[in-house]
Order: sequence, then structure tokens, then C-alpha cells
Amino acid sequence: MDLEPRRSWPEPARESTSSPGTRSLKIMRRPGRLRQGRTGCLIIVLVIAALWMLGREVLGGALDGLTALFSDHPAPVAGRPFDTVTPARPASSGSPTIDRIASRGKLVVAIQETPGLAARSSDSGGYTGFDVALLGLIARDLGVDPARTSFKPLAASSREAALGRAEVDLVLGGYEITAARRATVDIAGPYLVRPLVGAPLGTTEYGIGLPPGDPLLRERVTAVLRHAIDDGTWARLYAEYLGTPVPSPPLLR
Repeated sequence: MDLEPRRSWPEPARESTSSPGTRSLKIMRRPGRLRQGRTGCLIIVLVIAALWMLGREVLGGALDGLTALFSDHPAPVAGRPFDTVTPARPASSGSPTIDRIASRGKLVVAIQETPGLAARSSDSGGYTGFDVALLGLIARDLGVDPARTSFKPLAASSREAALGRAEVDLVLGGYEITAARRATVDIAGPYLVRPLVGAPLGTTEYGIGLPPGDPLLRERVTAVLRHAIDDGTWARLYAEYLGTPVPSPPLLR
């Protein structure tokens, strides 16, 4: 029997089965470090979310601007498609003659040469005189350039027919006011009253012939003549083209 006491040999140290990651996890699981880690992560998440929202707004606006800049088509606008929109038409003035003048952009005037009232210039081919000067005032009131007036020399017997067929807008150049003419066309005036040549008594009234059935045009032309009389233009033009002394202007009807 072996009476020698047994020796107690120390057990060999066991190798740790924990990996470095596990040790780190254990360290992170400590109460203090875990709390700090969670707080830091939360802050990071909130910052990232805020930056993402802000970047989304800025980036979206920038992309919209770039798209509009480089796109071949304009940005859509509210409203009906173009093919369903009725094109706008210019409003009518209420006068067929004024509308015709406006669309044409000039006056068409039947004229007859009369000394002092309408005389054709041999140099320019245009017309000058008291009647032509008043016509310039009428043209400006109707919104057209007096220099673009188209004159049509017509015989006295054919002027009323030209007005009735709307071939001309006005008639002037010593256009006498008579009862027979008033029955077929409208007349603005008289803008001039002069004695019968070679006769001791009697006068001749001159007016501006207008298309029949257009009272608004007659009102406009009469208003221009009245304004020329009131502001002294009539007297100045009379002295320039018909001489002095200047008589009293006639009463417009």
C-alpha cells in the first residue's frame, strides 16, 4: 500500500473561448457604456434624418430648376390646353366703318380738287388744303396715320355710290351739303360756309360725306370738327389755306 501522500498538481489554465468581439460586446454591455452608446446612436440618427430632409428639399428644388433649364418643353401651366382656347378677337367699336379703318390701318377717301380746300401737289402727288388739314385731325382721332391716307379722285356723280358700297370711308374736297345728298348718305358739318360765286345772296355749306347708317362715325367726325373750332385750330387753318380775315366758324349740326 502506497502511503506516500498524493501531490496536488494545479490544473492547467483554460484558454478563454471568448473572441475579441465578444469581449468588446461584454465591455459595451456594462451599464454606463451601454447608456452612452445608445444616446450617441440616437443623436446620430436624428442628425442624419434632419440632414436627409433638408437635403431632399434643396436637392429637389435644384433638380426642378435644372429640369426647367435644360428641358425642350416649357413647364406646364394651369388652364385649358391650347387647342381648346378660343382665339381672342378685337372688340368692335360699334361702327362698321371705324372697324374697317382700324383693320386696314389707313383711310380711303374720295376727293375732288377744289381751290383752297383740296389741291394736288405736283411735286409729291399728295393733297393739301383746308379740307385735307381737317382730314388729318380726323385720321388721328380714329387711330391711323394721316400720311397713309389713300385718296381716290372721283367725279361728283359717283361719290355717293362709292360711300354706299363701302369703297371709300369719307368724301371731301368741296363736298356741298344738299337735301338730295342727305337723303342717300350721312354728312358731318357744315364745317365751312362760303358765299355763291357771282351771286349777291346765298351761301354754300360744305361737309364731310360719310357712309349711310353709321351714326357713331358721324358723332366721332363731328366731335373732331367741334374740338378744332373750340381750340382755335379751325381759325388757324382757315388763315393758312383760305386767307384773312377769318370769319366766325359755322354752327355744326
